[in-house]
Amino acid sequence: MKQIPEFDVARCKKCGICKHFCSAEAIDVHEDGTPYLARPKACTSCALCRDMCPDWAIRLCDLNEAEIEVERVA
Repeated sequence: MKQIPEFDVARCKKCGICKHFCSAEAIDVHEDGTPYLARPKACTSCALCRDMCPDWAIRLCDLNEAEIEVERVA
């Protein structure tokens, strides 16, 4: 089981800290600054995005590898 970040856009102030601290470069931001997990397979579940978020707008969710493959195809 892998853990990936889930973003609470209601709490997020779109500062980009999560993207900055993602050493795997798995997080990207939309044009409006809203973060999203652009490359789920690259995510190492290190939790730096969650730990560094000043707004507590990120939580880690369990996701198995098969679900990641389905997301890529969809």
